[in-house]
Amino acid sequence: MIVGVPKSARDQLRKLETSATSEPGYVEHVAEIVRELEDDPAMVTFGLLHTPEHTMTGVVIVVGKVGMVLLDAKSRHPRAELRWPTLCRFDVKHDRNYQIVGLAWYDGEQDITERLGEGTRLQLSEMRFAYMYMHAAKEVLAAIETAFDEAAIPEDVHQRPPLV
Repeated sequence: MIVGVPKSARDQLRKLETSATSEPGYVEHVAEIVRELEDDPAMVTFGLLHTPEHTMTGVVIVVGKVGMVLLDAKSRHPRAELRWPTLCRFDVKHDRNYQIVGLAWYDGEQDITERLGEGTRLQLSEMRFAYMYMHAAKEVLAAIETAFDEAAIPEDVHQRPPLV
């Protein structure tokens, strides 16, 4: 069980934030990439992502109207696009000004609307899971939680307990 954000993670997040704010045009470039993915970026924050397959020591988390886009902080290439209607869990645990986030999303073969129309529970094999450390402002978290609450997959369809 993850109990807190380690000092090494906090240090890494500070480095990401410092390099992004010191590089001219960084945020504008990130916004342009997200627009190419057909979303309108609203807010940006940084994080460290861990999935069973890999760990990324720096991601840019762009919160838009359609969903969240995770970009590699160095290359700025998209790593994941999490649309609001596919999210099953967005669980947040606060540790000082940092957050530990548990994510679960539908990653099945069918379109999510068709899959939900079947009326059966999602299987573990149809879902992906990740953990992130974040350093997000209250406004960013509020925007994510509001969008998640309005569009996410109903809990009775996936029956997943909180991840953090």
